[in-house]
Amino acid sequence: MITIIATKNAMQALQPLIEAYQRKGFLLRLIVSDKLDVSSELLAHYAEDSQAIVWVGAPRRSPRTLLTGPVLIRGDGTAIPIGYLPESSTESIRLFAETAAKVQLRDGAQQPVAILGQRHKKYIRLATRIETLLKENNGKTPPYRWTSDLLVKEEMLKGLRSGVGLALYFGHGRPIGWVGYYGLRKHHFEESKGEPLGALLSICCATASRKRTGLSFSEAIPLQGAAAASFGAVMNTYHTDNTRWAVRITNALQQGVKTIGELIVAASPPTESAMGSYRIFGDPLAPICGTQQAIQLADKIKIHP
Repeated sequence: MITIIATKNAMQALQPLIEAYQRKGFLLRLIVSDKLDVSSELLAHYAEDSQAIVWVGAPRRSPRTLLTGPVLIRGDGTAIPIGYLPESSTESIRLFAETAAKVQLRDGAQQPVAILGQRHKKYIRLATRIETLLKENNGKTPPYRWTSDLLVKEEMLKGLRSGVGLALYFGHGRPIGWVGYYGLRKHHFEESKGEPLGALLSICCATASRKRTGLSFSEAIPLQGAAAASFGAVMNTYHTDNTRWAVRITNALQQGVKTIGELIVAASPPTESAMGSYRIFGDPLAPICGTQQAIQLADKIKIHP
């Protein structure tokens, strides 16, 4: 069962995603509530019989205070993913729902992965390591290393809009975006056109923090239709924790996970600092497969080794 919690207006805006879930045979529980804040006890109650939870909540509340991590733990110890979005406007929720529905109905067999990174030796080294491991996965997760030492921002964005299933960024992050690529902000995604990502994972500091910004970078990505889901930290993070996430995400992809929620649950590091820093935004069941044309378009991206 998938539990969706939202106000009446937000639930109506979510209708495209609800219909996509129904087409795929998911059993849904729709909780319509005028209270944008939901207690942790109530979330825990819903988690007991849910496969995942989608929650559209209070726009003025920080994701850091609303949730304690990207998953909820049932009484039996099972972890389930929870995807959160602030109810910033009916239009943005509708755009997210249309984007997530489009991704839900993809039927591509491969999971092309974009590996992104700031131009710094430790991030390039990590990106190269992940690229090597994914190349050994019998073509199921074809990697595209588009780190900032190989191409310009505009070409990288063009690659992300080719319809790849997953993108991973490593480097420094801020509440307003990435430090890499000479500064990447949410408006750069608005200006780029093409297919949405399945999920965008910012494995770095603070891209889901509300510090000195009304809406964080990671929250904005699904709300403006750039991806069905995003993953970002609500605070500064440790490089060791981020490296753990990177390695475990790679291992989970090699094991054949199908959705962003499965990926995060399977990859969850055993340290409290790593788990407590991150949140999922958008559709926690977003498939991480690419479009039918993703490989063909991604192969055309110009890099300069």
